[in-house]
Amino acid sequence: MRMLPALAAICLIAFPAAAADPKIESAAKVFQSLGSDPGKVKTFCEMTKAMDSAGEKADPAADAKIQSYMTQLGPDFQKAWDAGGDVDENSADGKAYNAALETLTSKCT
Repeated sequence: MRMLPALAAICLIAFPAAAADPKIESAAKVFQSLGSDPGKVKTFCEMTKAMDSAGEKADPAADAKIQSYMTQLGPDFQKAWDAGGDVDENSADGKAYNAALETLTSKCT
């Protein structure tokens, strides 16, 4: 009887991931895979720092640096990154995408 609440919790956690658009599921897998490669995590963290530093201002040098990091992370990462561009962050897909990206970002110190 104690397993029933645990099973229900697991189903609730797994449901949003199962409901996600295939491109969002693919992006989440790419982020997870990248998170297991220390070299790529370092590059990702450097990229996010560069993005934070650049802010909203137009800076060709910063844009080139960020694009260089994107290139280093590879075409699968670029595709995964772009997958979140038009997703409503409040939708199941947006929540799944942001959770996967947050997990990766949490590896940055």
